[in-house]
Amino acid sequence: MGIPLNHIPLSHHTPSEGALAAAKNLYQTLSLRRSVRFFSSQPVPIEVIESCIACAGTAPSGANKQPWRFIAVQDPQVKKAIRDAAEEQEREFYERRATPEWLADLAPLGTDASKEFLETAPWLIVVMKLMKTDPDESGHQGKVYYNEESVGIATGMLITALHMAGLV
Repeated sequence: MGIPLNHIPLSHHTPSEGALAAAKNLYQTLSLRRSVRFFSSQPVPIEVIESCIACAGTAPSGANKQPWRFIAVQDPQVKKAIRDAAEEQEREFYERRATPEWLADLAPLGTDASKEFLETAPWLIVVMKLMKTDPDESGHQGKVYYNEESVGIATGMLITALHMAGLV
């Protein structure tokens, strides 16, 4: 039997400027977002990271299972280990897994297996996808539904929150 959920009633948001203006304003802000591979080493308070992760946690998920975990990493040794593991996977990708067409599409971006930004950024946020729910009191793990989609949506919301917080 599942854990009973506390119902949180919908609190409808009505933008003061009207729906069209609100949508256009949000578009204008989000259209400034870019994928970046260069990061500042300027410190960021943990409270900012926690707030951005909390935003991601509001994402919809299949059966409200929230099949994600976000782990904020600041420790330089852990960030170095993450970089080493990421670069190993990236070398495998560039040398063996990527098709010639994929590599051609990446060429204008100038990407390669080097991921030095993983040590430069003051925080890394590791996004993990759950394949089952956390164990209950008896140790039983339940199913999760639409975990790929749910984690993708939550990650998009995380990226948006980081952008809106001015961290890009």
